[in-house]
Amino acid sequence: MAERTGPRGPYRKGLQRRREIIAAAAELFAESGYAHSSMRELARRMSLTQTGVLHHFADKEELLIEVLNLRDSSVAEYLSELHATDIATRSREVARHSAEHEGLTSLYVILSAEAIDRDHPAHQYFIERYRVAQMLTLDPGPEAAENAPMGVSPEVIATLGVAVQDGLQIQRRYRDDLDVVEAVDAFWRLVAAARAHWAQQSTSEDADRRDGDDSGRDQL
Repeated sequence: MAERTGPRGPYRKGLQRRREIIAAAAELFAESGYAHSSMRELARRMSLTQTGVLHHFADKEELLIEVLNLRDSSVAEYLSELHATDIATRSREVARHSAEHEGLTSLYVILSAEAIDRDHPAHQYFIERYRVAQMLTLDPGPEAAENAPMGVSPEVIATLGVAVQDGLQIQRRYRDDLDVVEAVDAFWRLVAAARAHWAQQSTSEDADRRDGDDSGRDQL
């Protein structure tokens, strides 16, 4: 007896139609922003009535969340295939994914700016997104705190890493010549160099203190 490999019939068609509507909404939101996009225009692009669109989604807010989830799942799926664990590599690959998916990245930039308004339906989403981004960008290694460059905490470095990533995506909308992947890579190389310098300096200071202690004992 043949095994079923997925949904069939009307249910399968319904899922496919939902995906198509979400993809069309992502394009529309990227072009016009969420606030200036209408369900009427989305329905027109899909060759559906508004009722037809509302058959799959209760309202525009529900559709917005699905569009944001589309972006998140795209990034998560991409990273899961890499099996990279160090922060620098993951950050570089997120930048690469963003560069290769200009539509989703433009959508994210536009919505994140709109959602500054506390009444925006995506405001809470971006609060949570930055909380998670901070956690994922935080270096959990035992040497991270010890080798913090000039005493800068791993938490601050993570915050700067997220800011660099997002800031570069905004600049990329205005600068076709900007290599976001190279810039993100450069940031983490600078962090690594600062950590190495700080570690070396700390080692030298420890050695100087030990030498001072030994000289003091010799004089006794």
